[in-house]
Amino acid sequence: MIPIWRYHILKKLLSVLLILNLCLFICPFLAYADVGPKPTLEVIAQNMPDTTCYLDLLVNDPPEGVHQNITEVEKYDPQLLEKLKKYKIDGWRPAMVTGTMPPLFGDIICDIKNGQCTLNFSYLGVPDKFKIIVVSSDGKTTVSNVIERKAFNSTVRFDYETGRASERSPLWAYLFQFIFTCSVTIVIEGVVLLLFGFNLKSNWKPFITINVITQVLLTLVVFSTMYKLGTLLAVLLYLPFEMIILVMEASLFAKYLKQHSKARRVFFAVTANIASFIFGIMVMLHPMWW
Repeated sequence: MIPIWRYHILKKLLSVLLILNLCLFICPFLAYADVGPKPTLEVIAQNMPDTTCYLDLLVNDPPEGVHQNITEVEKYDPQLLEKLKKYKIDGWRPAMVTGTMPPLFGDIICDIKNGQCTLNFSYLGVPDKFKIIVVSSDGKTTVSNVIERKAFNSTVRFDYETGRASERSPLWAYLFQFIFTCSVTIVIEGVVLLLFGFNLKSNWKPFITINVITQVLLTLVVFSTMYKLGTLLAVLLYLPFEMIILVMEASLFAKYLKQHSKARRVFFAVTANIASFIFGIMVMLHPMWW
């Protein structure tokens, strides 16, 4: 006969799994979905002309075996698109229109309002080293200086009139990313904590402290790797370090949470980490959520 406390745990776990399955049903995964955080790049272009403009990222990688980042060709001005495709000086080529390996998500159309537009690029094709190129319907081509990206989630300001581009201090990008991920993790794992029958009033201190500590460690490891070694190694490091975080949290929750058995506390830690991890994947597959 199953002990009553195990029955309740199984019942609560079933509720969690049903919620997760519902999320997966509403927001289905792509068959090729991968895991780990993905870099992003926000380009804020200023002093833009009052004409049709396309903005792309110049990279100096070879074009062999590339992924085609632009598919709906019919929505673009053929002359401007062709002008971008033909640009190749000193090995630099436009990433979006000539392709990258791995893929780069984004668009090149500038929606200019009051002389300013913002373009967003994401996924593993976001280059660590690049220039910004803008071609406009008045026949002008503007190319920026070289940017060596240091932030995992980077913001670059580009002045069209001077051709100068600069990355915002990565410290702010890291701080924002930490606040976002830590807050979301606490909310999701807090819900799981309640589903497992833990009293929030009795356990909020160790719960918050442990989550903040592990999120600080994750941020330091991933983003310091990004800063020193680049995007690819940072992403490759993410998943194994997440497993280390899981072991750490299970051990700390088993020791410091109040109420219930150690087995139940460990079971909570595993379930909570799975829930927050799956949510993280869904956010990566649906970047418009944030």
